[in-house]
Amino acid sequence: MRIGLQMQLDRPVFIGGTGRSGTSIMAKLLNTHADFCLPGHENKLIVEHGGLRDIVDRLSGRYDITRFHFIIQDFLSRAQQMQQFGFPVAELNQRLNQLRKERKLGFQQAFEIVQRENPTIPGSIHAIGQGFGIEHYITCTKAFLLRIAAHIAPDGIVDSHGLLKPFFMAKTFTREAILAECRRFLDELYAQPVSAAKASRWVDDTPLNFVNFDFLHELYPKMKFIHMIRDPRDVASSFTSQPWFPSDQPLAISVCAAMIRSYRALKDSVPADSLLEVRLEDLVHKTDETVVAVAAFLEVENRFNTAMVSLDKANIGRSRDFDPTLTEAVNRELGDWMRLQGYLE
Repeated sequence: MRIGLQMQLDRPVFIGGTGRSGTSIMAKLLNTHADFCLPGHENKLIVEHGGLRDIVDRLSGRYDITRFHFIIQDFLSRAQQMQQFGFPVAELNQRLNQLRKERKLGFQQAFEIVQRENPTIPGSIHAIGQGFGIEHYITCTKAFLLRIAAHIAPDGIVDSHGLLKPFFMAKTFTREAILAECRRFLDELYAQPVSAAKASRWVDDTPLNFVNFDFLHELYPKMKFIHMIRDPRDVASSFTSQPWFPSDQPLAISVCAAMIRSYRALKDSVPADSLLEVRLEDLVHKTDETVVAVAAFLEVENRFNTAMVSLDKANIGRSRDFDPTLTEAVNRELGDWMRLQGYLE
């Protein structure tokens, strides 16, 4: 694929945070600027389970035929699942749409009902293929597979795991070589939508980027990373209202605290000029000042459309109804972090 000279595909912008911390709001803001392109929210093929980080770590590690097979299989399964929203069975998608229409449910609510009714048929509550163009997405994925696989046995093999069909034999790579292949995959994947948007750089807002930005810097040394920060009490409160998290507030507090500890341990692993911390509260209440800082960090003119930054959608202060004992638990687990960020005196 010919990549236009005007593009700067080696200078992506990654956004991350605990989740429910404003990553989508920041991504939408960046997407209003002519220099940036966000083909779809949260490309989970990069740092999440079964994604490129696992590909790099495993294929550059000790040689293990079966482990290599499973990481390639996991990546392909994940890529196929995220081609488009919904289910691979037409009747289930009809059921999903019927629930949305008759009960006036959101997509995630209706999806959860249909998935629980049909637990053996995996659907996708999140998809990115349509944002890139399904055909282009499939083409890039297949080309990547052919570059990292030494041999594909269509009839599979039989071993202690049973029948593994098809069976993928991976090539051997140094870490630098497999990083280069992953970089090429992303460059080719993003080149088409970036070109179509007449932009120069791409954006990804997968929340878990913030505990993987050491890998992201290894993958793209010229990348910029924006860490979206939100009051942990609001984050924990928001977690428990989502279909992807148990309705357990103490657990939400513990998970949030664990992620923040992981981030703090990594913070010094990348150059300081590659990282910007932005509080969601500042983006909402001090919009102009915050956006000026974002533009300077990204080395672009401040031509962002701030009209889409909404106080209502940010839901600041949603934890007001927290049980006092839970507030104490947050303060105990994250008190020093909250004071550092201005959430506690």
